[in-house]
Amino acid sequence: MDVRQGRNTACGLDAAQLRSKIAAMNPAPKQFHRSPERAAGPLQSSRNSGCGGEEPAFRRSFRFTAQLCAWLMLCVSGFAVGAEQWRAGVAKVTITPGEPVWMAGYAARTGPSDGALVDLHARALVLTAGAARLTIVTMDLIEIPDTLRELLVEGLRSAHGIKPEELLLNVSHTHGGPMVSAKTVADWGLPAVWEKRAESYARELVTKVNEVVGRALSNAGPATLNYSHARCGFAMNRRISTPGGFTLGLNPDGPVDHDVPLLRIESSEKKLIGLMFGYACHNTALGPVRKLHGDYAGFAQRKLEADHPETITLFLMGCGGDQDPQPRRHQEDAEQNGLALASAVEAGLSTAPVQLGAMLSTSLEMCPVPFAPLAPRAEFAERAKSGDGFVSRHAQWVLKQWPNPEDQPADYRLPVQVVVLGQKMTLVALGGEPVVDYSLRLKRELAAEGRPVWVAGYANLVSAYVPSRRVLQEGGYEGTQAVIYQSLPGPFHTDVEERIVASVHHQVNLLREKAKVR
Repeated sequence: MDVRQGRNTACGLDAAQLRSKIAAMNPAPKQFHRSPERAAGPLQSSRNSGCGGEEPAFRRSFRFTAQLCAWLMLCVSGFAVGAEQWRAGVAKVTITPGEPVWMAGYAARTGPSDGALVDLHARALVLTAGAARLTIVTMDLIEIPDTLRELLVEGLRSAHGIKPEELLLNVSHTHGGPMVSAKTVADWGLPAVWEKRAESYARELVTKVNEVVGRALSNAGPATLNYSHARCGFAMNRRISTPGGFTLGLNPDGPVDHDVPLLRIESSEKKLIGLMFGYACHNTALGPVRKLHGDYAGFAQRKLEADHPETITLFLMGCGGDQDPQPRRHQEDAEQNGLALASAVEAGLSTAPVQLGAMLSTSLEMCPVPFAPLAPRAEFAERAKSGDGFVSRHAQWVLKQWPNPEDQPADYRLPVQVVVLGQKMTLVALGGEPVVDYSLRLKRELAAEGRPVWVAGYANLVSAYVPSRRVLQEGGYEGTQAVIYQSLPGPFHTDVEERIVASVHHQVNLLREKAKVR
């Protein structure tokens, strides 16, 4: 493809429009006169060699070329240039399985789903500012395995021309949804029928996500965006220190992130059409029941959409890898926590918002995260004979994949995404299940000039816990033990946190520098 043609296409301009834009940037030559306030030093004398007449032709040509290149580069970067307003569209679709499926999240379940307590949904928000575009899709699911991610990314690219860096996928991590990975079903030692159900559901899901994004695109119209936030207190750190090491429990003194960030989307008639909000807490208020449900986040959205009937809500799960809701285990607990979160969102709607101008930029990196060296193969051989289903199957898999002592797994590729809205709000979306240390650190380090920072987890690829250095050093479930349930060869290397944070800073700096060019 011709490079110039590609750039013009990226700008969304035809040849006539481009000529018009360039003409506006390159006005007719003016007569140059020496300003009486300025001294005629050597440099100024050189620049004004054509003083009293037209600017020299070669200089006009050079300036024209430079402006043309600058214009095209800004378009390619995904920045909104000269945009006067946002365009936004929202939509939702039901994704409740039409037949029994094996549910995700609790190994204690002994049978498939038996109907739905409340429906599961996928919701879409499409934002455009000039040539820049962002599509956010939230889903009432526990994970986004690599197979599903590939299907969703390719499906949306084919159906709607959405690039990976323009797409943010997020799951609520409800433990009341279906398994979506046949590999996970097999890893859990379940009958093959549930593998086929998972594959079938994943295909149906891709179709429905394409549908809901298409509807959001068709619904898009002029809009305003505002940011605000509130607080909600039911999340509690679940890592406690015992003589035998760190285990799961209740730690009221552990780190938490009780922030509830909120993006409100209003139509040109000032009507609220969309609410996107977040919270950092496991979606496990309801225990291992066999009814499908969206847990506390689903109940919060249900309440908000009932109170704002013409509004679609999107929930972005935060860095809640080591956070549990309290109280939990019963339906009334899930409903209570959902009501608390909905009330926090309402409080956020009552606070003075930060208006976000119609400027948008996005970036996405696949951050390489190394694993710690594998344990001795003899140790895996012992685990393979342990009789513990999960431990044994995991050890057998490792020995099959890396049979020789010198074999080591390749780096894990974790998506790290940065979105800047209106040059004021920075949204960071991390893959996997990050612990709360990430949101606390990034908000502390990225805060500048009063710009709000929103840190989400469970984005784009979700199949593994992402511990911080602290959690890895402490050990426990999120750091070392959960790998047997998530098809990882072993724990991550202790530099995982620094690599991820470095990727975020690199992208933030890149986008802010490009914003200065604009």
